[in-house]
Amino acid sequence: MTDAKMIMLDEPIAGVQPSFAHEIFNHIRNVREALKKTFLIIEHRIDIALKYVDYVYAMDFGKLIAEGLPNDAVNDERVIKSYIGE
Repeated sequence: MTDAKMIMLDEPIAGVQPSFAHEIFNHIRNVREALKKTFLIIEHRIDIALKYVDYVYAMDFGKLIAEGLPNDAVNDERVIKSYIGE
């Protein structure tokens, strides 16, 4: 991982108590700032993750259905249908 431009994490808060999940994301944010690196985080617990991200890619069955700022992405009709249901 020497001189990596991006660090990818797959579900860093899976199975973690919400209060500790916030600590994990705060730590990731601090590492990001200290190292000046981009993080690509795959996470299903969007209720927690959205508070810490700058940009969102939403996928459904392997296809990109929305991208953008967190608020825009979660209010996208396709994301609501896919993640919450009609």
